[in-house]
Amino acid sequence: MRGTVIAPNWLGRVRLSATFGLVGSDVPTVALAGFLVRGGLFLLLLPGVVLPSVLGIAGATGVHAFTLSGDPTPWFVEVLAAVSVGLLVWLLLSAVIGSLIDVWLVRAALEVGNEDLGRAFPVARAGLILRLAAVRLLCLVPLAIALVWAGGRVYTATYDELITPSNLAVSLPLRVIGDATDAVAVVVATWLVCETIGAIAARRLILTGDSVWRAIAGALVQILRRPIWTLLAVATSLAASIVVALAMFLGTATAYNWVDVATRTEKPIAETLGIGAFTTTRDFRPVVFLLAVVAVAIAWLLALALSGVTSAWRSAAITHEVSAALRRVEPRAKLPDA
Repeated sequence: MRGTVIAPNWLGRVRLSATFGLVGSDVPTVALAGFLVRGGLFLLLLPGVVLPSVLGIAGATGVHAFTLSGDPTPWFVEVLAAVSVGLLVWLLLSAVIGSLIDVWLVRAALEVGNEDLGRAFPVARAGLILRLAAVRLLCLVPLAIALVWAGGRVYTATYDELITPSNLAVSLPLRVIGDATDAVAVVVATWLVCETIGAIAARRLILTGDSVWRAIAGALVQILRRPIWTLLAVATSLAASIVVALAMFLGTATAYNWVDVATRTEKPIAETLGIGAFTTTRDFRPVVFLLAVVAVAIAWLLALALSGVTSAWRSAAITHEVSAALRRVEPRAKLPDA
């Protein structure tokens, strides 16, 4: 950092972070790229995924996934191995690409108010990116342990539901989640803790140049020394992301449902709606289908735009909180009166 100034109070940091995602078009675009590469794409695609039934799973696996005793077959083990390798490759790539994006967002967040955000583009060295990726991967170790523990609970719940279904009116994945609620809760809680520590450690590494372990230790110390302000910064930005995610999930799910209804209807739309004389003379199904597709496109564009803005807000909120903890803020930043 090139100098220090007095950091704004918590309210000022929230205001500064909230406006960060609205500064130009570069910021939300870069933040959106980080969100998508770290798994946000799966979240956006989730509303359009049809949850499989027991018969669907049996048809896809050829009923060769489990033996009669409930043990996984060699075929199932090979599939799990291939999926694991694919996830590992994605995890490594997301850590590296996400680290590049983190560097850009951190330095850009400290230059809010500067007319030329182009000067915020960093020349990130390979060593810095590798250390940032190492921080992210190390912070995922507790999550991996939680997933291994939860895997046993989910496997047992899945096997029980396949053998003796509790409610065939409910999709299998939802029944499994209901039976293994404690495992899902532990995984979600662990992910939130690991994400928070990793985000703080990454920003401390960028701002101070610490080593990987010093950055992680510094993140833990910061949380212990500033629990209220740190958790408030994380909670407010995360709450905004959750609200937007829920709204976008409902919006895209509704739009997908419209497309499904428009595709599967066998009667003319006029007859379905009961429009009297037009019942046998006009069929509005192609128009309705086209409108449903347009609704899906609009819902997706809104989801992408809002995801980019909230991701930028979350990144800036943690950046300014770390800067306040270090008592270092970019002098060119125009801080709001608060």
